[in-house]
Amino acid sequence: MSSPPSSPAPDDAGASRPLAPLFVATGAVAQALAFLTKLMLGLVVLLVAWDVFSRNFARPVAWSVSLTEYLLIYVTFLPMPALVRGKGHVCADFIRTAMPRGLRRVVETGVYLLCIAICTHLGWVALQGVVSSVQTGAYDVRTFDMPRWLIYAPMVLGLWLSALEFLRYLLGHDSIYALDVREMEGF
Repeated sequence: MSSPPSSPAPDDAGASRPLAPLFVATGAVAQALAFLTKLMLGLVVLLVAWDVFSRNFARPVAWSVSLTEYLLIYVTFLPMPALVRGKGHVCADFIRTAMPRGLRRVVETGVYLLCIAICTHLGWVALQGVVSSVQTGAYDVRTFDMPRWLIYAPMVLGLWLSALEFLRYLLGHDSIYALDVREMEGF
């Protein structure tokens, strides 16, 4: 169980914070991507239902499986920044809560730095995939051809925006641990 926050989370729009406008913008983009993801998930449900129906009662639609697979990449990476901002992650912080308050802050800072490093590195690797795919004109060939850079693009976007969200936490705009798990959906 998480400990309650020691103080309310600072507002991103605070005038005293130089990166506040960036974090307000990334928050808006994260919410837009989360909404787009909901639409994509709805499309995935419809595609799978249509695929099952058409296999049994009509002529199968060959491209639906490939499109569903591509959409699953998008619905994995595009909502990442909104999940980080909304603290919708899996968190087992029982060890952290047993630590003295000073050590908790050190661990929290280490978690933020590690998450920033991982998201930035993987985003960089994905960006190299985008650049390489654009330069070579590579396509992923299935039931329809998909430019390979479109497979890497949501990875770059989701990972780098997530890195910015972890930076937001690191700079003290909020704490990823400032929540009561009993108030979270699904508890």
